[in-house]
Amino acid sequence: MVISESSPACGSTQYKKNGHTRHGKQNHLCKKCERQFSAGAANHLISSERRTEIANLLRERISLRGMCRAVDVSLT
Repeated sequence: MVISESSPACGSTQYKKNGHTRHGKQNHLCKKCERQFSAGAANHLISSERRTEIANLLRERISLRGMCRAVDVSLT
C-alpha cells in the first residue's frame, strides 16, 4: 500500500504509525497538528446533479434510508 507523503490537514511530512483502524488499515498520527489519518483515504464527493436529485427526494419527504437506497449513496 502506498502511504501518502503528507498529512491531509497541514501538509506536514512528519508522522508516525498509530495503530490500526477497525477495518485493518494502518492509522497514522501527524506530529505537527496531531491529526489522525489513514493511508490511502480518499474523499468521495457527490456531484451537483446527484445533490439536486437528493434535494428533490427530501422535498417529497421520503425516509432517509429509502433515499440512500434509491440514489445508491451510503447513509453516512
